[in-house]
Amino acid sequence: MRLWISVFAAVCFGVSNAFVLWTIKAVLHRLEPPKTQIVVESNIKPLSQNAGFASEWIDAAMAKKETLQQYSETLSNEWLPGYGEEITLRQILGACLLVPLVAGFRGGTEFISKYGISWVGERVVNDLRIRVFGKLSGLSMDYFNRSKMGDMLTRINGDTAMLQVCLSSGVRNSITSPMTVISVFCLMLFLDWQLTMSLFLILPFVLIAILVFGKKARKASRKAVETNVTQSSLIVEMLQSIRIVKAYGLESLQTSRFGILSRRLFGHTMKTIRSQEKVGPLVEFMGVSAMGGLILFVVATERSMSDMVVFFGALATFYSPVKKLANLHVLIEKTSIGVDRLMKVLDEKPSVTECESAVALSQFKHSIHFENVSFSYDQTKVIDRLNLDIPRGQKLGIAGESGSGKSTLINLFFRFFDPTEGTIKLDDIDFRDYSQKELRQLMALVSQDVVVFDQTVFDNIGCGKEGSSNEAIQSAAMSAHADGFIQNLPKGYETILGERGTSLSGGQRQRISIARAFVRDAPILVLDEATAALDSASEGEVQNAIDELAKDRTVICIAHRLSTLQQMDRIIVLAEGAIVEDGSFDSLIQKGGVFANMAKRQGISSRS
Repeated sequence: MRLWISVFAAVCFGVSNAFVLWTIKAVLHRLEPPKTQIVVESNIKPLSQNAGFASEWIDAAMAKKETLQQYSETLSNEWLPGYGEEITLRQILGACLLVPLVAGFRGGTEFISKYGISWVGERVVNDLRIRVFGKLSGLSMDYFNRSKMGDMLTRINGDTAMLQVCLSSGVRNSITSPMTVISVFCLMLFLDWQLTMSLFLILPFVLIAILVFGKKARKASRKAVETNVTQSSLIVEMLQSIRIVKAYGLESLQTSRFGILSRRLFGHTMKTIRSQEKVGPLVEFMGVSAMGGLILFVVATERSMSDMVVFFGALATFYSPVKKLANLHVLIEKTSIGVDRLMKVLDEKPSVTECESAVALSQFKHSIHFENVSFSYDQTKVIDRLNLDIPRGQKLGIAGESGSGKSTLINLFFRFFDPTEGTIKLDDIDFRDYSQKELRQLMALVSQDVVVFDQTVFDNIGCGKEGSSNEAIQSAAMSAHADGFIQNLPKGYETILGERGTSLSGGQRQRISIARAFVRDAPILVLDEATAALDSASEGEVQNAIDELAKDRTVICIAHRLSTLQQMDRIIVLAEGAIVEDGSFDSLIQKGGVFANMAKRQGISSRS
């Protein structure tokens, strides 16, 4: 409803431009002194006699014009004071109220159309931005592996912002400008149709200019967007690695890279602006050039001054919306680049899909089974025909050199990716037959890469399980040995931890992560190098919390520091995506194979 009201107001505003000009004509006509009629003989036949088959149509149109003029003159004589005439009370009211009413109507419809269409545009873009964000969050991990962070940020903010400008101003201009053109064109035809048609000979040149500069703007805009994406990616890269930048003194190098991109972006932007801004002056120049011939015609034919003033005003009013339409074409060409990019995101399909008839899953009963599982990144095989059975309640350690496939195995376990060959089953049912959400609710992850959100402690821990009470969150924090330092924060559990939780130590951030796993209370716990980045003191505190968390759960633990695996029931060793050793900690040490050699390099010879 709001949109249609705004569109109707925009239509009224466009038509009001002709109405304003007609009002001015009526006022000027009443203020002109009466002229002595001079009859001039002419050998030129009336147009209807030269028009052939169109004579009847032209005669009818001229008759309607005369009727409308007479009706208009009757109203203006009744409501407007005339030159040298006695002024009546009605004419005083007409003179005082006519122009304000017309101006008020025009201003009111302009406000309603601007506000309403802007509201609709903002709402559409806001909903689109949320939809794009939701779409990105729902895509599979392979999309993020091949996409740049700056590109995703540009799609969410930059592309939608460009669309926002187009919807706010472009939609309104696409309604008001054509309506203004049509209504003013009709008025000009009414005043002098022959003169009007002669002036429209320049329109083809205007249209050619609009199309040419629109294409140039689109080309420059595409290059500007590409450069902006690269620049945004550089900003993200620099901010995420600021410690390395400072440690190696790379500030000047990064600034130089950013400066090159900024200058390139400046060049593309200025090309777009040149293409956009050339259209208006060109249209205006053509209109003014035509106006010169119009002046000569008015003088030669001794036309009515009121008619010609209004005709000049109508001509000026006519070319203003034409210029807006020309700029609108360029704006649409620019916006289409961002819209195409947004549509590509919305059309993107996740590689890990949901089963249409998913099997209900509420608990983990028996085992997890990997059956001839293989996985490849592009053409590189990372997991090769792996077979593995993990009974419920078992604590499984995974060891191996870097690049052996440990992290990929965890990615498959959480179904961030699907195997390229083979199946992974939970309680003898393929992972792909379960809902992803229900499957992951059975799992809790404690990783080396701790994520702390820019939210309160309550929110950071509570996100482990939707709807967790404050009491459950505090209990989880106590179990994770995190309650002590949380209570010492400025606002306790209500303290906002800031982006990435930089105000906390590494051990404190890890205990927040463990508390998150506690509140999730999942039967399967996955530990991915959970203590690798901690010092000895912090490692001891965190390990105690992990040991408590691991009680009565199925545990899958990846560790480069092999001493962490001493409490595991079973350890598998990966090499080139295959299991090369399998056994307990002591048996693998005694075997003297790959695991024993890795342990020896870390100074481990037997269970201590």
